[in-house]
Amino acid sequence: MISETRNFSKAAELLGYTQSNISMQIKNLEAELGTKLFEYQKRQVIITQTGIELLPLVTKTLENFSEIKTWNQEVEQTGILKIAAPESLTISMVAPMLKRFKQKYPQVQIELQNATCLHNEETLLRGEVDVAFMMWPSRPSKKLIDHDLGEQEMVLVVPTDSKVSFQKLLNDRNTQFIINEPECSYRNQFETAVWQQHQRQFRTTSLDGIAAIKAAVVNELGFSYLPLTMVENEIKNQKLRIVKTDIVNHVHAHLLTRDYKEKSNLISEFIKMF
Repeated sequence: MISETRNFSKAAELLGYTQSNISMQIKNLEAELGTKLFEYQKRQVIITQTGIELLPLVTKTLENFSEIKTWNQEVEQTGILKIAAPESLTISMVAPMLKRFKQKYPQVQIELQNATCLHNEETLLRGEVDVAFMMWPSRPSKKLIDHDLGEQEMVLVVPTDSKVSFQKLLNDRNTQFIINEPECSYRNQFETAVWQQHQRQFRTTSLDGIAAIKAAVVNELGFSYLPLTMVENEIKNQKLRIVKTDIVNHVHAHLLTRDYKEKSNLISEFIKMF
């Protein structure tokens, strides 16, 4: 760039460096080679004969580096990426990111499966998937690389017309807690907190999917404790109402990987989305 512009300042501007940085790099290169690459003649930067002889090698090196970068991108754009995630994170986080990922790497085949957080972690430990998502108050297995995606806001919801408070729910022996599987992290957080703080256990109805849970609550069959992202539309459309609780939230979303090697580029690119 200096040989083309014949100006250190102009070269620095075009490359996004400071002039002092450019000057220092050339000085270091000249010291390493033991010869001058540029001279000043009549206030103009002139490339020396040594510099002229070096230029073809520099050009070839840049071309080779460009090919290496392209080859690396082509490797990243092919293959299969296997992902396991719970339903809530699939809806709120994983699916939107996969859309962006597919737009960037259309040749990559995505295999997505839904299961409980505990099952996802075990599946990853067995090497059956490349990436696993989970929601959990504590850190996952130390055998895995954990990328903490932050706290997930949780809310207790009841039908919109219900005037019930959290204290009234605690006092009502007939009320029904509608939630998913016993291994669910936020179910565990809710049940543990209610027992420790109020010595209360609710009658529970377990349903397989969040859609079914929300429908049951909307139709006044009980209450639930869910990620806010899962009930935002129902709250906006006045089908559900949030009830304040004294539960301290510790639920975080986690992206987990093994100490991957073969698919490191592909997995790294996916992780960058988050």
